[in-house]
Amino acid sequence: MLSLTESLPLHPLATLRLSAASALVCRGEQFWVLADDALTLQRYDLAGAWQAELQLLPGELPTDSQQRKAQKPDFEALLHLPDGRLLALGSGSTAARCRACLVSGEQVQVINLQPLYQVLGAHFQALNIEGALVYQDQLLLAQRGNGRGRENALVCLELTAVLADLVCGQLTAVGLQQIVPLVLPELDGVALSLTDLALSPGGVLYFSAAAEDTDSSYHDGACLGSVLGRLDQQWAINQLLRLQPVVKIEGLAFQAEGRLLLVADADDPNVAASLFSLDLPAG
Repeated sequence: MLSLTESLPLHPLATLRLSAASALVCRGEQFWVLADDALTLQRYDLAGAWQAELQLLPGELPTDSQQRKAQKPDFEALLHLPDGRLLALGSGSTAARCRACLVSGEQVQVINLQPLYQVLGAHFQALNIEGALVYQDQLLLAQRGNGRGRENALVCLELTAVLADLVCGQLTAVGLQQIVPLVLPELDGVALSLTDLALSPGGVLYFSAAAEDTDSSYHDGACLGSVLGRLDQQWAINQLLRLQPVVKIEGLAFQAEGRLLLVADADDPNVAASLFSLDLPAG
């Protein structure tokens, strides 16, 4: 297993207008970010200045923290499709978290994830999808192993089957190609679990993982830090770097010139999410 002795400093950029930041994607001079306890998608410029907000689902969530947690759609993954549309995915960690939202401009279509998530739920002891991206001719989903069994994995779906499913307003397991387990080490005695995926401009696949002291995909725990990892074309981890300061990184995305943007979730509705940047070392 790779050593975690090397660390990288994160550079603070901005404080966002949401607390539980969970995923982001970049395109041109803008980025879009989700919060896992909200019904909206927010847009910012690359310096972190707020630009706009789009309602993904109708209604409002309760202000009481426990009621809000029980009712939230738990949007944890966000990706750009090849035609420019955005897809926000619920985690699947409860029956209420099996929806996605397909965004085209100002138009939002609700996507039923239950056909796919039922199949994945039979495979994993605790389903918890927290990252997604298009990689070559596949849609990759990141299964976070912070629940029973500590099952971190990549779920590989054929992209053409995914696009055909979306036309029908759903995602199914028809395009399921393989599930690749990822074995992650501990960070200061706490198991690491996947939180997001990102593809560099050069086509290299990266992931973030957090050491959250919990054995539940539903209940939060104290975070001891986060790491950035790199995968080779055989899905093997060939680099793993600790990130400083100690924050729970939940989303990452590359800008066109190669700089990495990252967002952190403080697991506190009264603490706004932080936006960071990172210039990766050569090699």
